[in-house]
Amino acid sequence: MIRSLRALALFVGIFLSYGAHYLVSPVLGRARARSHLERVHEKNARRLADGFSRLRGVFIKMGQVLSVIGSFLPRAYGVALERLQDRVPPRPFAEIEARLREALGPDALDRFGSLEREPIAAASLAQVHRGTTRDGRKIAVKILYPGIEALIRRDLGVLRAVLPAARMLVPITRLERVLDQLSAMLARETDYAQERRNIERVRAIFADQPDVAVPEIIDELTGHSVLTMSFEEGIKITDFEAMERAGIDRDAVARLLVECYYAMLLEHRVFHADPHPGNFLVRPGPKLVILDFGAVEETTPALSEGMQEVVIGGVTRNADQVLAGLERMGFVAVGGDRELLRRVGRDYLKVLANVRIDDFSNLNRGEIEKLSGFEQVRGRLREIMSHVEYPEGYFYVERTLVLLFGLVGQLSPKAGLPGVAAPIAARAMLRSYAKAAESTKASA
Repeated sequence: MIRSLRALALFVGIFLSYGAHYLVSPVLGRARARSHLERVHEKNARRLADGFSRLRGVFIKMGQVLSVIGSFLPRAYGVALERLQDRVPPRPFAEIEARLREALGPDALDRFGSLEREPIAAASLAQVHRGTTRDGRKIAVKILYPGIEALIRRDLGVLRAVLPAARMLVPITRLERVLDQLSAMLARETDYAQERRNIERVRAIFADQPDVAVPEIIDELTGHSVLTMSFEEGIKITDFEAMERAGIDRDAVARLLVECYYAMLLEHRVFHADPHPGNFLVRPGPKLVILDFGAVEETTPALSEGMQEVVIGGVTRNADQVLAGLERMGFVAVGGDRELLRRVGRDYLKVLANVRIDDFSNLNRGEIEKLSGFEQVRGRLREIMSHVEYPEGYFYVERTLVLLFGLVGQLSPKAGLPGVAAPIAARAMLRSYAKAAESTKASA
């Protein structure tokens, strides 16, 4: 209860701060009011990031979501929320042991060959311990924190309570979808039966691909709130010094990563929705090891087909095709002004064609604004947002693409995600055209 009250106090303080600004802005004049509002944004962005850091749990995840999909928020919020890390101090082993006994029975510890008391990873929902089976096989044991389900319900209740006020400040249709999809994501990440199914689905996608590894479930040591998998060795995907010592080509790893996501997102419509560096290891070859399957999502046919149109339109600089893809995905609101969106899209593609970036791992502010299309919506945000909807299911896709953009930029600084993805998309486009031609020829 105290934690919920602290969260409410955080949001109320931010809303009152904006209320005070709007009360005094008429007497400040346009220029001074604009400058004052920027300071209010910066102050409240820091306040929100600090508050989420203290509250942890769902609020950390909400902050990460806003930093990723918050292009409709003032820029100060994106900057402040980017520093949030989904890392928390580990829980005492006594609490973890209670979860193990609950899931595997009173003799839970005896069923392992060994189980290290100190975790190798800890996050907001669970922690992972290394161990062995009784026959000596190395394993990783993921254990959900006790009481986390109730904590999630309370935190989401607080976020829903402040949603009406937040909707007044954020000019986007159906903002509640973001919270609905966050709620669904958390439900999936605490459902280990679902995560087990996720692992099996992704293993099936890459079953015939020797350069991709997915952990194997250990049935006899898996239960409700406990997931035991084969322990996968490898180098963290951002440990570039270790990769160089092992003779692993970073650009080849970037290509392999993007190829995996192209296949998952656009071909199989099932994808790993949390591509942060801690979820990937690399072995010589290169071989990519994919970890943590709490966030595996599906795309609808409309999203998948629309994204393919957007990619092809982007590669060919065809604004009409990009707009058609966005409309297919569900971005254009009912009754929305398609011509306005087409003009904005054409302006953006013209700017994009002239963007020259030498290092995607360290973009400066101007480069980020060009890539994000900030100049094309400056001063027209509310006008444009009234013609745009947030497509159902796109929450996961956008979060994934933004995280992937950052990770690929680190791996391949000169090419970045656009440079790595373009030839992959072009090859896929040619394959698609060839299949269509063969089908037409066969039916003739």
